[in-house]
Amino acid sequence: MNFPYGEWILLGITLVTFVEKQRSRWFFLKLLAIWLGGKVFELILGSSSVWHYHYARLAVILFVGGYAWKRARRRVWPLVSTSFVISIETLFLVNDPGVLPFSSWLFALALVSVAWLTAKTYWGTVLALVGSVLWDQGLERFVYEGILRHVDLPDPFIWNFGTLFLTVWAGLLLGLKWKADSREVRAIPASDSLISARDEGTFDLSKEQDLR
Repeated sequence: MNFPYGEWILLGITLVTFVEKQRSRWFFLKLLAIWLGGKVFELILGSSSVWHYHYARLAVILFVGGYAWKRARRRVWPLVSTSFVISIETLFLVNDPGVLPFSSWLFALALVSVAWLTAKTYWGTVLALVGSVLWDQGLERFVYEGILRHVDLPDPFIWNFGTLFLTVWAGLLLGLKWKADSREVRAIPASDSLISARDEGTFDLSKEQDLR
């Protein structure tokens, strides 16, 4: 998954929210601006080092992590749990690479499952994933030293998978919220008609006095 799916998803969401004038458009415009700033920084500091830092992606991850930190109810335990899972993945890939088929997909699914089970909320899950990815940067720098000739930080697969997963989850939450709101709107006229029907069947003393 070296194709920049995450960047295209971010660009697509930004354009859609801007065209539809959604309130969230300012959040995604900030993300896009942060990504562009990181990309410029990345081009300026481009080097042939073994450690290839994607500063644009790291800048987006840091911004989203700070945003999620303010909104997450559970912070420490989800961070510890997901960091443990991603550490196991890194050590496994270093010691026994290629032994487990589809290991990247399996560990990614395990990572998001542990993040959700421990955080229980959307932003808590986001914080857990972001924290584990940042923790993994330092771990990879330590365990891969002298082993690989090229390392992308953050890992392109984790970046693309995480962006797609969080986008789909946010879309599902918005869809469920829209469905619940539409049900409430349909229920209001029904309750109003029921109240008016009850009013018609009651005796109003003021009207009786007017008839006299």
